[in-house]
Amino acid sequence: MSDFEKLGIVVKYEFLKHIRRRRLYIVLGIALLVELLVLILIRLLSGSFPSDVMVMAAALTAGPSLAAIGAIFFAGDAIAGEFESKTGFLLFVNPIKRMVLWAGKYLAGFIAVAALIVFTYIIVVIALLVIYQEVPVEILKSFGLCLLYASAVLSVTFFFSAVSKGSMGATVMSLLFLFVICGILESVLGSTGKPYWYILSAGGDSITMVFGSIQELLSSLGMTGQFGNMMENFKPLDIGLAAWGMVIYLVVGFVASIWISNRRQLA
Repeated sequence: MSDFEKLGIVVKYEFLKHIRRRRLYIVLGIALLVELLVLILIRLLSGSFPSDVMVMAAALTAGPSLAAIGAIFFAGDAIAGEFESKTGFLLFVNPIKRMVLWAGKYLAGFIAVAALIVFTYIIVVIALLVIYQEVPVEILKSFGLCLLYASAVLSVTFFFSAVSKGSMGATVMSLLFLFVICGILESVLGSTGKPYWYILSAGGDSITMVFGSIQELLSSLGMTGQFGNMMENFKPLDIGLAAWGMVIYLVVGFVASIWISNRRQLA
């Protein structure tokens, strides 16, 4: 049996594991709840939906962005779990290369996250068609960036899973890196007018910014004032550079996780 055939078996087995786990449906339920809350809150607070379909499309990308972040929960135990639970003693004696095993786990995780993203974008499209009878073509660009963001988050989580002693530690480190470290760096760099496209969280912002700048979206939603003034120094995010930044995280994170996990010992 070739490595490619073995890879297919690993992907199938790992994907079925994701299907059986509750975390897939929990993330999906949360993403759908966020979409409903966005629709309800905008209607209640503004009295009506925005006249510009682009503004509404940007607001509804909260669900897909959350689905992409779900990659952390799918990949946190991908590598660390095999060492933590000692199941590696059974897996590693099989005639399959570790690289094939880790690649299969990555692809299975990406397929699961991609399924969530596709589902949430279907909800976004349906909502826009019902409210505005149109869907901006930028939704396709947003969809592509969301998939790229998910794959980058997945790679970073794989890296932390490779260096962590347990799956919980890998999940916590990934969340802290994305929301705390990247969030602080992006806020500091952006508020001082410095470029921040190379921060991973900027990749998440690009999912929304294809529909307009932060200032334009805030103004359309009536969110001006002090919060709007805080965003004045933020330079427009170069979406092309943000995409390249995500590619770097995707490649470096995946390669580093493979290299570390291949040299890691069970005992």
